[in-house]
Amino acid sequence: MPQTGTGIALNPRVNFPDAHSTATVADQLDETEAAAAAITRDIVTIGASAGGVETLRRLVGALPQTYGGAIFVVVHVGAESRSELPAILSRAGPLPAVLAQDGMTIRHGHIHVAPPDFHLLVQPSRLVVVHGPRENRHRPAIDPLFRSAAWAYGPRVVGIVLSGSLDDGTAGLWAIKSCGGTTVVQEPNEALYPEMPSNALMHNRVDHRLLVNEIAPLLVRLAGEPARAPPPQDRPASVRDEIEFTRLNRDMHTMGNLGMLSPFTCPTCRGALWEINEAGHLRYRCHTGHAFSQASLLLEQGTAAEESLYAALRTVEEKAGALRRLAQNLPGRSQDVRADYEKRAVDLESIADVLRGLLAGEAL
Repeated sequence: MPQTGTGIALNPRVNFPDAHSTATVADQLDETEAAAAAITRDIVTIGASAGGVETLRRLVGALPQTYGGAIFVVVHVGAESRSELPAILSRAGPLPAVLAQDGMTIRHGHIHVAPPDFHLLVQPSRLVVVHGPRENRHRPAIDPLFRSAAWAYGPRVVGIVLSGSLDDGTAGLWAIKSCGGTTVVQEPNEALYPEMPSNALMHNRVDHRLLVNEIAPLLVRLAGEPARAPPPQDRPASVRDEIEFTRLNRDMHTMGNLGMLSPFTCPTCRGALWEINEAGHLRYRCHTGHAFSQASLLLEQGTAAEESLYAALRTVEEKAGALRRLAQNLPGRSQDVRADYEKRAVDLESIADVLRGLLAGEAL
């Protein structure tokens, strides 16, 4: 059966016996090997977005009541939403689902669901729920959950990306794989929204590309197989640093550890963005913590550009209106000034037409 409670340390130390001990170093090494063999892939992280609720219902509904893994779920929801997902998933299958709370003890055989407008992070034996900076335009986001589980539990982690738009979860799967975990992606041709699974496959060497009805049997099998831990130096330190950014425990002095300063600015806070290169997959993060994948950065830049254009249109139209108003109220002896005001108003109205054309187009 999978381990419960606080779990087994991923890299147990061998303590050399003292003069009064009857245990030998070989005995302790045997115990270490036995402990490592008992580590199974029983920490399951799942990310979904558009079309993901029905997919999740099918997945958890296929798990047996005896399944002993701990499951953690992030589904993109609005900040003002009231999450009904725990009730939906509890009705879908035999495993109870709960809304995650900060400091909650991890329970095996349970499904832990991220609450709206909060990131869900995993630490050894407990959960962290934090109102950190948005990542990939979302809070909760999938990547922070995947990273935190990867850092806390290494090879015990299984990361699953289901139906959704854009590419949240892609970087998180990289972190899981880099820390020795197992990666799973729903077959894009089956997904209601294939973009998220497709991006995950494009940028990662995924272990399993499966139909939804094939995922539950895989989880049952993995929960019964031993998982070996990689040496500690194999884990990228950037994974830990990005977790701390989500928890607002890092600042600009740490950014150099993540990547190189880019020429771009954060579309959310207007701070500088650092470019992070993970095996050819480029991402961006500012020193206040906002993080963007390639797709989410382009989308957010488009939103920022649209807002700027609307602000420019408002300013130009207001100034044109003010010039015409003032021209109408000038005394008759001020014909030259009136003509100048009206000409400037016409010029501004032409600029306004250009701005409307830009806003009506699809380039943004």
